[in-house]
Amino acid sequence: MKTTLLTIGALILVVVAWAVYNQASKQDANEPIKIGVSTILTGDFAALGENIVNTARLAVDEINVGGGINGRPLELYIQDAGLDSKTGLSAAQKLVNVDGVKYIIGGTTSNGTLAAAPLMNEQKVIYMTPVTGGTNVDTAGEYVFRVANGDSLAGRDLANGAVKLGFKKVVLVTEVTEYTLDIKKSFIQTYNGNIVINEDFQPGTTDFRTLVAKVAATKPDAIVVLSQTGVAGAHFVKQSRDAGVSVPIFTDFTFVANTAAKEIVGSFEGVYFTDPAFGADEKITKEVFARYEAKYGTAPFIGFHAASTYDSVMMLADALRAVGDDSERVHDYLLTIKNRAGLMGTYSLDAQGNSDLGFIFKQVRGEKFVTVGE
Repeated sequence: MKTTLLTIGALILVVVAWAVYNQASKQDANEPIKIGVSTILTGDFAALGENIVNTARLAVDEINVGGGINGRPLELYIQDAGLDSKTGLSAAQKLVNVDGVKYIIGGTTSNGTLAAAPLMNEQKVIYMTPVTGGTNVDTAGEYVFRVANGDSLAGRDLANGAVKLGFKKVVLVTEVTEYTLDIKKSFIQTYNGNIVINEDFQPGTTDFRTLVAKVAATKPDAIVVLSQTGVAGAHFVKQSRDAGVSVPIFTDFTFVANTAAKEIVGSFEGVYFTDPAFGADEKITKEVFARYEAKYGTAPFIGFHAASTYDSVMMLADALRAVGDDSERVHDYLLTIKNRAGLMGTYSLDAQGNSDLGFIFKQVRGEKFVTVGE
C-alpha cells in the first residue's frame, strides 16, 4: 500500500512539474526578445545616436510586423552612452544587469565600446557596433562585432590621397581619443611626405592660438585635422583661417558630417576627407532609406550609420531565427557570415567578428561630397 501511494505521489509530482515546465515554455515562446541600443544621445553628436535609434526602430518594427522571431517580437531598450568611457560603460551595465539584455547595438565612441567590452565578454552578450572602429575595437574580445569600416583604413586612405595630390609637407593635429589616435597611427605609417608638426590636443579644447602660430610659421602644403566629433577641430580650422592659414584641410568624415562643426567653420568647401564605403547605390539601401524618410520625415543623418545599424539588426534576427535565443550560439552563427549582401554592400565577418569594408577619398564641393577623381 505504501509503495502504491509513493508511486502515485511520484506521478503527481511528475505531472505537476511537466505542467509548470509546459506553462513556462509557452510564456517563453511569447516573451519579447530584448535588443539594446547603447548610443550617443546627448552632447556634440546627439544626432548620430538619434539616427541609430531611429534605424533600429525601423528594422525592429519591420521584423515584428513580419511575425517577429519564430513568433516572438523584438523589444528595444535604449540607453545614452554619451561620448566618454564612463557613460558608455554605465549604459552597457544598465542594459545587461538591469534590463537583462543579451544583444546590443553599440553605436557609440571607440572609448565607450572599449569600456563596455569586458562586461560583454564576461556575460557573453553580443555587442554589434555599426560605427567605425580602430584596431583596439577590432581586438576587444570575441563578443564584440564591428559591422562597419575600420579606422586604420581611414588613416591609410587619407595619407594616400594627400600623396596622390602632391602634398609633401603637412601638419598633423589630433584630438586625444581612441578613434582619432588610431587614424593618426595609420596615417603616419602610410604617408611618405614630411610631417612638420605632429601635435595632439585634449577633447573640449577651444583655444588653439599658440598652435596656429606654430603652424603658420612652418608654411605647410596642407593640414590634417583629426577630431572625434569635429567640434574641437572646427575651432582649430576657424582660428587657422582667421590667422591667414588657408592651405587645404584633410580630415575624417565626422568633421564634415557634424552641422555644429560647420557652424563654427562657416564652410567646408574644398575639405578633403575619407567617407566610409557602403551600398549607397544599392536598390535595397534606397528602399530602406525611403522608408526611413517616410517614417521620420527626414533622410538618415549619416547614411552609413543607418545602413550598418539596419544590417546589424537584420543579422541578429537571422541568427536568432536560425539558432534560437542563445547568445553563445548566436555568436557562433555570426562568425559564419560570408559575402552577405546588405545595405553596407557585400561583405564578410572575419574570425574576430569585423567586417572588411573600407573608405572612399572625397572632397566637399558646393555642399556635395564628391569622390576625388570624378
